[in-house]
Amino acid sequence: MNLLLIGAGQLGSRHLQSCLKYGERLNIFVVDNSEDSLNLAKSRALEIENKHNHEVQFLSDLSMIKEPSFDYLIIATGASVRFSVLARALKLFNIKHAILEKVLFQDLQSYADASQLIKDANLNTFVNCPLRAYPFFKEIKRKYISTRNRTRLQFVGGERFGLACNSIHYLDLLNFLTEEKLENIDAQQLDDGYVVSKRRGNIEFTGVIKASYESGAYLTIESVKGSEQDSVFEITNGNYRILINESSAKYKVFEGEELLEDSGYKILYQSDLSHLMISQLEKTGMCELIAFQESVHLHKEMITKLLEHHNKFSTYATSTLSIT
Repeated sequence: MNLLLIGAGQLGSRHLQSCLKYGERLNIFVVDNSEDSLNLAKSRALEIENKHNHEVQFLSDLSMIKEPSFDYLIIATGASVRFSVLARALKLFNIKHAILEKVLFQDLQSYADASQLIKDANLNTFVNCPLRAYPFFKEIKRKYISTRNRTRLQFVGGERFGLACNSIHYLDLLNFLTEEKLENIDAQQLDDGYVVSKRRGNIEFTGVIKASYESGAYLTIESVKGSEQDSVFEITNGNYRILINESSAKYKVFEGEELLEDSGYKILYQSDLSHLMISQLEKTGMCELIAFQESVHLHKEMITKLLEHHNKFSTYATSTLSIT
């Protein structure tokens, strides 16, 4: 099977590590125009035991590939170039399945254009918001989330949390837990202006965003300006309350005032996930990640509201939100 991985940096190299754990032989083409990123991916590939079970080529441009078709495509570039990379890959190759990193795109037009490209190419596409694939959250959903009650998720993190680039994970998680469609995002309680992101060329926001879902589920996400606190969140449904410390991977479950569980959960790193998604796609044509069009709905609402906030405080209006 042929697999094309575009983007070999911090995240892309972890995708590669996971792909090298896949049980069947893969012909993997890793493409990045940065020599440093390719070298990082090469060094991390060496850490994987069964790396020699696969054929891996490291290339600086898609034009160097002679294969006409791919079973799998993973795009792990930054959001600023993701649409152009997707468009070029679909122009050059026939591709069956794709996993795209989030945040998908930085401007609203790219969502419409990518949707059309994917439809025309009959590309089976998913978005890498992996919390819904964690056994821990699947178990929380099974044991404690009832459609008879409204579910509320409240997240609080420090300034380093990265509200713009990470909120999509929790919008996605609440969609998974409740199977409710997002109705609205309220960004009126964001702090004035924006801050320079640790990711070069990007911006971030602090403050609070709120999201409401079609049957009453409700989400608040807060990034506290100047704080270095751990990222923690609380999920409530009826009498159940689940307190989760993301930094320590510890959690507690209460029913009313009674403590039911006090334990930890396993964080699944990207180097342990991608090959599982490939295996699921190979067997069923589906995987546990959110389907592209469903994720587009979440992304567009978020991008729209963050753009509106950005443009209120910027010296110029833009249709592109520099987040990744």
